[in-house]
Amino acid sequence: MGTLVRTDRNQLQAGQLATIVLEYTVGAVEVPKGTGIRLGVNMFNIRPRPQTSDPASENFASFKVISSTAQTEATSAPVYGIFGSIFGPIPLPALRVTSGSLKQGDKVIITLGDTSRGSPGYRLQARDTDDFPFLIAADFTGDGNTLIPAAKVSMTVAGDAAALINAIVPSVVAVNEPFSVRLRVEDQYWNPAKFDGGRFKVSLNGKPLGEISVAAGKYTAQLDGVKIPLEGGYKIDVASLDGRFACKSNPMLVERNPQQRIYWGELHGHSGWEEGVGTVPRYYEFARDVAYLDFASLTGHDLFLSKKGWEEIRSETEKANRSGQFVAYMGYEWTQQFINGGHHNVFFKTDKGNYVTRWEAPKPNLLYEKLRAIDATDNVLIIPHAHEPGDWNYNDSEMERLVEIFSMHGSFEYFGQRYLRRGYRMGFVAASDDHTGHPGYSPAMISTRNGLAAVYSDKLDRDGIWRGMKQRATYATSNALRPVVRMSVDDKRVGEAVSTGVIPTLKARVLGTAAIDHIDVIHNGQVEYRRDYLTPRPADPTAVQVMFFTPTETGGDTVASPKGGWGWEGWIEVTGGKIASIEPINVDHYTDQFHRVDDQHIWFSCRTRGDFDGVLIRLAQSPADTQVRVIVSNLVGAAGGTGASGNPAWAVSIPNRKPLHEMTFKLSDVAQKQGEYKLTPTHTVFARKARANAEWDVSFSYRPTKVPAQDDYYYLRVVQIDGEAAWVSPVWIGEQKKK
Repeated sequence: MGTLVRTDRNQLQAGQLATIVLEYTVGAVEVPKGTGIRLGVNMFNIRPRPQTSDPASENFASFKVISSTAQTEATSAPVYGIFGSIFGPIPLPALRVTSGSLKQGDKVIITLGDTSRGSPGYRLQARDTDDFPFLIAADFTGDGNTLIPAAKVSMTVAGDAAALINAIVPSVVAVNEPFSVRLRVEDQYWNPAKFDGGRFKVSLNGKPLGEISVAAGKYTAQLDGVKIPLEGGYKIDVASLDGRFACKSNPMLVERNPQQRIYWGELHGHSGWEEGVGTVPRYYEFARDVAYLDFASLTGHDLFLSKKGWEEIRSETEKANRSGQFVAYMGYEWTQQFINGGHHNVFFKTDKGNYVTRWEAPKPNLLYEKLRAIDATDNVLIIPHAHEPGDWNYNDSEMERLVEIFSMHGSFEYFGQRYLRRGYRMGFVAASDDHTGHPGYSPAMISTRNGLAAVYSDKLDRDGIWRGMKQRATYATSNALRPVVRMSVDDKRVGEAVSTGVIPTLKARVLGTAAIDHIDVIHNGQVEYRRDYLTPRPADPTAVQVMFFTPTETGGDTVASPKGGWGWEGWIEVTGGKIASIEPINVDHYTDQFHRVDDQHIWFSCRTRGDFDGVLIRLAQSPADTQVRVIVSNLVGAAGGTGASGNPAWAVSIPNRKPLHEMTFKLSDVAQKQGEYKLTPTHTVFARKARANAEWDVSFSYRPTKVPAQDDYYYLRVVQIDGEAAWVSPVWIGEQKKK
């Protein structure tokens, strides 16, 4: 069918402008008059979209044909599928033969970002990748309905310049146990950065611990052998010697003799073997050496995954698995529409040579049956997820033990509750569903950033992590954050059952990545107790917290797709006081922006889907009669999220001030209790006067007033001041009765 090669040598950096030159050489099959070729771009690299209509704008694509017989014209034509969109055809650059034919050996030069007529270039995707593919498809019928892949080429996109750093430490260590402080240098899009090298001082509470040196051309390094002699909660400070970068690590709990550690992993991600991008080796390398995960699985869609792809994933999974260092499991995604059971990820404890597809098992009950036929139930784990929701009317209590409630699609706590409501004993995890080779650490491309799965285990190997997952000893977190949560009910741990006939005592310790807003004790799906940490005391410094929220839960009990996301635009005005500074919180989109215009005005643009986005406003002057007015000038909904913001070229303009909805509150109204202001049945603004010095390390206990019944359950929801959250798997009352 021909060959496609890249002929330029330009460096490709995430989010930047470049020119890419592709050369297609026609193969043995001619392209006659009335037919043509089309350029395909992987659907996860499609923003921004190449275009042929405006030579002075970004992303202009031109065609140059070298042929003795063919006359052609550049145009655009719809492309459907992985190299367009699987959700419907989208227009992409195309070349139509108007006379003659393209014959074997003829060449078509395609220049993406052709600057010869004023275009500044082709705006690259905001993700780095080792597999940035383009496809030439032949339209031999001329009707666009039958596109034959003719040739494919792939290239590498590197990270942009260094913009920030992140430090990762273990969540639990023993007193005086050596551990490593691992550093990651990132660009503005959270990719591994292009970095000239540098030195970083590491300290704890102002006391130097050592130095990390990152070599030129590298983006990670670590300080080994760090020890802490006293029990407690800690965060490590890391700062560059030149003063450019600084960060605090995730929190770490130091215990005298920890019986369980907390390990972090990714249980939902994809590669270039399907509709995603990125190679399998890089997937595991990123999980282990960039995201600094403890465990991961690559869960390819069964409807896209070939036997060859499965075998490579199996081989690379086995290579990646290193007992005591990094755990990798074989897995795949059973990809069925929600009307037929919904999406479920399936995992195998040990290497498997086969799996059960949606065609072999078109309903969940058949999936359970056929999985039991190929492996022992102890070696299989099934996790349904929400965006194409699993059918909560089905469950296999031996294999289906966890439910995914947060991902790049949004926040879906209600989805887990639907399973619990039916009496199924299910634990909570979160994941990414990333399709760009960034497992465990990926910026928002649809609705939110990725979540993570936390597993309580006594050891880091396949047996230990697997046992933790099968025992539901897990919790879910939002946006790749790693809060530490210890919870027990009487003498039982997360995922276990306590005795019936007594009033239990729930105890918890939480180390947040930010200050704790509140912790809810959920009893049978309802908030039974809330511990608040943000209500200010008389001498506390304060800030005004304004949060925007839209739910994902659907009404009734019929299985249906969750509610879509919403884009918000508008202004916040302060009267009677003055704004000193603002801190955007839960910013997970490139399009999530909060800008202080002056000492009384802020404009904003944000996206929500079950999560909270907002801003902390610190006031220089705030008399009791200070008022805050929130003007929402635009609301834009999307069925499957809020649309991709996977590229910085999606510019955000300053919104107008004409109110579509508005609300006003006085500081005195929200000084002791959070205000809840419903603009519509779907759109809610939350506001409160909050402590600016609230604790990030808290402990509490709770004892109900009544004896709970058999099969009741309790779980924790932890919410931070920045809107980030963790959901700890339930503890049940009484052992599960066999049905």
